[in-house]
Amino acid sequence: MTKLYEAMFIVDSAKAKEDYAKMEAECLGCLTRHGAEIVKSVKWDDRRLAYEIRKVKRGTFILVHFNSDTQAIAKMERQCALNENVLRVLILADEDGIEPQTLGARERGDSEAPAEAVE
Repeated sequence: MTKLYEAMFIVDSAKAKEDYAKMEAECLGCLTRHGAEIVKSVKWDDRRLAYEIRKVKRGTFILVHFNSDTQAIAKMERQCALNENVLRVLILADEDGIEPQTLGARERGDSEAPAEAVE
């Protein structure tokens, strides 16, 4: 059964600044290798992390909406865990669909991040 999911990736900000397209391609590759159909990918903020992950202090967040078979999610999470450029990933079923308020400041054209997204 195919459902809509959303995945939030955290990648190293230094590597994302060097080559964001490569980082995004690696994140999307973790999903598409197991049959995911990408609906939307949005670059969110670059933020200081609450705690270091693999000695990295700043992370770039990438939000991806995708359609996938329910049974493939565990394989996708495993693939992401093995990818050295992905610091963390969280995959959830997207019950409410893709909504405008889930978009990052860059996608909306705002000059600053929304109040709820600022540290």
